Amino acid sequence: MNDISPELKKLYQNYNGDIKKLLQENPRLDYLYALSEIRENLLDWFEFKPDATLLQVGSDYGALTGLYSRRVKAVTVLDPCHNNLSFNRLRNQKQNNIHYVNNDLDSFTSDDNFDYIVFAGSLCDPYQDMIQKAKELLKPDGMLITAISNRLGLKYQAGAKAEQFCLSRTELKELLCGSEENHGTVKFYYPMPDYRLPVTLYSDGYLPGKGDLTHAILAYDYPKYLRFDLGKMFDEVCEGKQFETFANSFLTIWSRHEEN
Repeated sequence: MNDISPELKKLYQNYNGDIKKLLQENPRLDYLYALSEIRENLLDWFEFKPDATLLQVGSDYGALTGLYSRRVKAVTVLDPCHNNLSFNRLRNQKQNNIHYVNNDLDSFTSDDNFDYIVFAGSLCDPYQDMIQKAKELLKPDGMLITAISNRLGLKYQAGAKAEQFCLSRTELKELLCGSEENHGTVKFYYPMPDYRLPVTLYSDGYLPGKGDLTHAILAYDYPKYLRFDLGKMFDEVCEGKQFETFANSFLTIWSRHEEN
C-alpha cells in the first residue's frame, strides 16, 4: 500500500490541523480514509476500561489513535513505517499517553501485556502468526479486536476493488477461535458501508431486515457502474437471512472467556 504520510504531514501543517477544511479543499479518497472523523465510529461505542493499556497494531495515520488515547490509560502504537508514526505523532501531539514504536509485530516485545490489542485494517498474511503473537501479548482477561474486509462482501462482488487482505466470516472465526472448542469466544459486528467509514453497526443480536439497506449502501469507493443493483441484492440477502455471510466487512471482539 502506498504510504501518503509525507504529503499528509505537509498538508496538515499547511492547514494548521484543520482537517475539515483540508478534506474540503483536497477531495481525495485516500485522504478521506486517513483523516475523516467518521473513522472513530468503528469503536466510539465500545466501553473501554479507563485504566487499561492498549496496543494498536498499525499506525493508520492516527485515524483511531486519538480515540484510544481518550478512552484508556496508555496506548502503544506499533508500526514499521517511520513516516506513518511521525504523522500520527503530529496529529495526536496533545495526547501525553501514547508511546510510538517503530517495529513490526513479529519482532515486538513488551515487559507488560495489554488489556486490548487492535487490528483495524492491519491484519495481514501470515494471519495465524499475527493472531498467535497478539494472543501472547494479551492479558488473561484481555480482548483482541479486529476489523477486516469480507472477501465475500457484496460491494466487492458488485465491482468495488477488494483490499489486499480480506477474510470470509468462517475464515475469520476459525482464525480467532480455531476449529476446536474452548479456544475463546468471539463476537461479530458488521459495520456499514464498511469498517473504514462506518455509519451503522449491526450485530448478531440486531441484523438488518429487508428494506433496511435499500437506500443506505453509500460507499465512496464503489465503481461508477455496478455489476448489479446493490440495494436490491442486499434486500435479497437480508430476506434470505444471509447478511452475516455477505456483509462488506467485520468487526470482531475475541476473548479467552465468555463475557458476562
